[in-house]
Amino acid sequence: MRFFEVTVVLLSAVLVMNMSITKSRRKGTSSLLLMVILITLLHLLIEGYRWQMVPSYLLLGLFTLIRNRESQKTATVVISIIWTFSLLLPATVPVVKLPKPTGPFKVGTAIFHWTDTTRTEWFTEEPGDLRKMMIQLWYPANNNSRNKASPYIDHIDLRAQAIGDRVGLPSFMLDHLNLVKTHSFIEASPIESKELFPLIIFSHGLGGMRNQNTVLMEELASTGYAVAAMDHPYDANMTIFPPNSEASAERIADYRSAIPEGTADSIWLKIRNRQLDTRIADVLFILQQLETVDTPLLSRINFQQIGIAGHSFGGATAVLSAMQDHRFKAAVALDGWFVPFAIPDAEAKMDVPFLYLGQMSWKSWNEQRHRHYLDLIMSQSGENAYHLSIRGSKHYDYADMPLFSPIMQILGLVGFPDGRKMVKIVNQSTLQFFNQFVRGNTTIDFSNLRFSSSIQIRRGSATSS
Repeated sequence: MRFFEVTVVLLSAVLVMNMSITKSRRKGTSSLLLMVILITLLHLLIEGYRWQMVPSYLLLGLFTLIRNRESQKTATVVISIIWTFSLLLPATVPVVKLPKPTGPFKVGTAIFHWTDTTRTEWFTEEPGDLRKMMIQLWYPANNNSRNKASPYIDHIDLRAQAIGDRVGLPSFMLDHLNLVKTHSFIEASPIESKELFPLIIFSHGLGGMRNQNTVLMEELASTGYAVAAMDHPYDANMTIFPPNSEASAERIADYRSAIPEGTADSIWLKIRNRQLDTRIADVLFILQQLETVDTPLLSRINFQQIGIAGHSFGGATAVLSAMQDHRFKAAVALDGWFVPFAIPDAEAKMDVPFLYLGQMSWKSWNEQRHRHYLDLIMSQSGENAYHLSIRGSKHYDYADMPLFSPIMQILGLVGFPDGRKMVKIVNQSTLQFFNQFVRGNTTIDFSNLRFSSSIQIRRGSATSS
């Protein structure tokens, strides 16, 4: 809960107790009520309205009506129940403060709309529809008070329904996400440095979005990396393009990657592999654009030091991209989903260092096929292949979701008991891995991670815990 929200709820509790006693014994009710009203107005002006505070707003109206009336048990019980909700709702669905990046640099961010004129869009039937993409960059930046902090999610009025459908929540429960601020400053100028920035490309999963791992992106950028993440159109929960000369409003690419149940395995595999080919082409397109397009990072990236990471289907994208393009020096799969792989067993290996960070077991459809490819990669990729299994974690623990509400665990969307600890595990292990194998400036030792007691470590075919 935010400062003024906490103040309103606590002062309302005093009002509830004050109004529960007889009228003759009440003291300072009007003054206290005026104070609560003023602080509520400050909350609305500074912090902004959100639906979780509606019980508190309702209490103010009730307080105004009954402040000079004799206390009744029924009224006291009703007010006490409403106050309880005024505490629980904003506490269980808070406007979270994202963890601060630990690196020495401030973080800048910029968003771009690029079109790949060499590819037509296979998700649509519109003639001549070219592959369009939204890309976000994070990078070490100068501290300039004129640059505003970037919101965690833009266009929440358009996105809430799509995100809610993906995770099984009503859209109104996500409206407050537009109030969450990041530690990234919009279009801040990159730092001046003799050393070029190593580059990390990030790919989201099916129904995900480019900013789903913002905390990791900011952590990497704060330590000197440039990071680029994209919305894979029609794979993302929603891609929102800016207006053009033909349209005055934002254009939307909705999620179209679901495959109907009952589809034959051979057809299913063909569709998923075409999607993977499209995603890999997206990744390579971004590399090409970063070398040539006027962005804050033009001529600031070291293209000899490139890593790639991805979550879920994005983990498969990252692995296959690194197999196909030797510019990638290392690959990270965050609970990567390898069921769609359709490569010969002998080719299921990495020629570059590989880190798989994920749950102990998927316990879902075709776990055997997923495990088959993961085990092949681990056994055929040499000593720099690492598999870290996090006890108690679930699929969405490997994005930012564990930070947003304690009810995420109740709903079964995340499993690790401490969301901030889970995010630190992902950040520390990913950063340490890229520092050694992209930057080449540290010696990796996952057993020394702060939370190693929660991790089972496998290297190659050997296992230790």
